[in-house]
Amino acid sequence: MDHQSAQLRAPIIVDALQFNKPERARFLEWQKGRVGCVHVTLAIWESARETLSAIGEWNRLLENNADLIALATTADEIEAIAASGRTAIVYGFQDTSPFEDDIELIEIFYKLGVRIAQLTYNVQNRIASGCWESDENGVSQFFGRNVIAEMNRLGMLIDVSHCTERSSSDAIEYSSRPIAITHANPSAFVGTDIELNRRNKSTALIKRLAERNGVLGLSMYPKIMRDGSNCTLDTFTEMVAWTVETIGIDAVGIGTDFYDGWPVSEIKWWRAGRWARESAVPITGFSSWPSWFQSPVDFPALIDALEKRGFSSEEVAKIAGGNWVRLFRESFAPMQ
Repeated sequence: MDHQSAQLRAPIIVDALQFNKPERARFLEWQKGRVGCVHVTLAIWESARETLSAIGEWNRLLENNADLIALATTADEIEAIAASGRTAIVYGFQDTSPFEDDIELIEIFYKLGVRIAQLTYNVQNRIASGCWESDENGVSQFFGRNVIAEMNRLGMLIDVSHCTERSSSDAIEYSSRPIAITHANPSAFVGTDIELNRRNKSTALIKRLAERNGVLGLSMYPKIMRDGSNCTLDTFTEMVAWTVETIGIDAVGIGTDFYDGWPVSEIKWWRAGRWARESAVPITGFSSWPSWFQSPVDFPALIDALEKRGFSSEEVAKIAGGNWVRLFRESFAPMQ
């Protein structure tokens, strides 16, 4: 098979979560790594007004880098942009803070292109409980359930990556549409270390996610992988195989949680926002990414490793991005 034919049959690579400092250097890495779609983080703790500015900044980036990236709000657009050799950008939030306490803001952000929102980032908010909290509280009975219903109505995908087990389980049950865990790993495979497992998910939870046609994005983020920064590529593909065997080939994707370009000082905002002083949330610097995934340029090597693990071409295509494209197709359109 010649190189052109190989390129034509290459799967669409979808990374279901990155939080890079947005700049052309990152977009060039995506192109070199043949990444067809990236779900980017617009907001964590930002207010509605601050998030509008972030969208404005991204809109200018899209305009000034149109040779490399384009905004996608549907699965068809993702496929068309990827086919053009560019990377499709899907706008998303890692917390529902931009909605503030106004359910009408959800539709406004949807019309501005936002297609994914995580219910909460680590802590308790009006909608759900995050993974740094105890598991006693789940999705709030009034505002939380109404937000889920409104996201379902509009076509905004619910993400529970940083939620507690109970909040994640509640979201699966309360949502009338499939939901996502864009970037987390199975607790049973990673191990029992408490620090590692605050964000990872139980076998019972990911099985229920799969039963409801959701997708789990397996992550290379060192703090939630077996052996941390020393996790090998073989161990990661073993985790992929374990997860496929446990919940099925149609429910597994990739969500790296990759970040680059930020100063170490940015960690304070991610960890503490405005709700804590730095001393209350220990900050030790960035974790080292594993040697086999130093940037999205390394995606082709991961695809090769999945093939060597024994996955068929069809299975690799699903894990690489096909399952996300399927979920996005089902999730991004308004309910009829």
